[in-house]
Amino acid sequence: MNQENKNKKIAIIGHTKGIGKAIADLFKNKKYEVIGLSRTNGYDMVGDQEKIMEQISNCDFVVINAHSGRAQLNLLKRIYGSHCFSKMKVAVITSTSGTEVGKDVKEFQSWDKFEYVQYCEIKKELIEYITELQDELINKPLSVYDVCPDLVDTDMIKGLWKNSPKLKASEVADAVRYCFESAFNVNRIVIQKNAR
Repeated sequence: MNQENKNKKIAIIGHTKGIGKAIADLFKNKKYEVIGLSRTNGYDMVGDQEKIMEQISNCDFVVINAHSGRAQLNLLKRIYGSHCFSKMKVAVITSTSGTEVGKDVKEFQSWDKFEYVQYCEIKKELIEYITELQDELINKPLSVYDVCPDLVDTDMIKGLWKNSPKLKASEVADAVRYCFESAFNVNRIVIQKNAR
């Protein structure tokens, strides 16, 4: 299987740490050509969307992982506008924070409450757009997957939700792999360490 993956390209927006790094590592091990795009190598989600669009234009798979305000949503809209008639597969890393069940504003140490509430609202808007987009995609070859993890043990939540079970970044990467390799169109996959 690795030999047939050799010519497949995957772009990961936000690939240097946490979930994005786990996804990059997984697909590198599967012999995909991995194109990492992040601020560290000159691809800012907010200011460089045109450059990002150029880099992903010939990719089979795209993962929108990095979060910066509404940049995930804006980039997804651009991808839909440019690639809705291509066979590209796009996984968007959302969050259960964008759902009523996942929104938990009790634990704050490194984020202030306003920033977290804003993060939750933006993720909710992103999830709603992906849900609406599924109707548009029924007769189009483009696939968009909402990969919606609960708490993931990364630097982003270090010191928060100390007593709650957390997913590993590699478990989220495996969910992305499942979406891309599945014979089914998995519109949304919610990943939790334990059901609530």
